Amino acid sequence: MTTKPETKFGNEIRKNISAFWQPFTITATAGVPDLYGIKNGVSIWLELKCINKNSINISPLQISWNYNHFQQNGKNYYIVRDTRSKVIKLYNGDKGRELKEQGFKCPSIMTFDYPYRWLDLEHELFI
Repeated sequence: MTTKPETKFGNEIRKNISAFWQPFTITATAGVPDLYGIKNGVSIWLELKCINKNSINISPLQISWNYNHFQQNGKNYYIVRDTRSKVIKLYNGDKGRELKEQGFKCPSIMTFDYPYRWLDLEHELFI
């Protein structure tokens, strides 16, 4: 069985960012993000996406869950990796509609080129 790119991406995040992580690969509640993390009392949710073109496939349930969580001051993000260039972009959880419409060209809060500076990403996620 082939491992999905998002699963590999999540494993890489879990390996390189020191936190307690809980993946959600199969869930009864549609729209719940792929990865939950907590460090020093700060908890976050990550919706993982891997792309090889500009478009980002985000379901209406993912957009809704992330938007509503973010509107209640929750810390949640879309984290998208272009598998061709290896660039990672980080977006706030309320940007699902924009990501669906604009794809990887949508302005991000942070961009990471390979090789990644994992500590910078960790700091941004858990501040």
